[in-house]
Amino acid sequence: MEHVGETFSEQTIKIDGNCYSECRFENCTLLYGGGLIPTIGKCHFQNCQWQFEDGAERTLLFLKQLYHGMGQGGVELVEATLSVLRQSPNPPSG
Repeated sequence: MEHVGETFSEQTIKIDGNCYSECRFENCTLLYGGGLIPTIGKCHFQNCQWQFEDGAERTLLFLKQLYHGMGQGGVELVEATLSVLRQSPNPPSG
């Protein structure tokens, strides 16, 4: 579902598969379950929380287990993964 210029206030919003452009979120909980990746652009967030469930939560728990349970190799693996995420996205080609 596409949302453009909407304001969300004091709600829990499941964001999987949705598109948000120029929206405002105030005192909301944004819930991602690991489904289709949402598109979020030029939005404003005020006093919001992120919550993960299902596949998204399991992925985060797995990364935590790798980081704390595999010694230095696990730390390096997770840090390398986060390093890739920190890089600027490639501009679209075409």
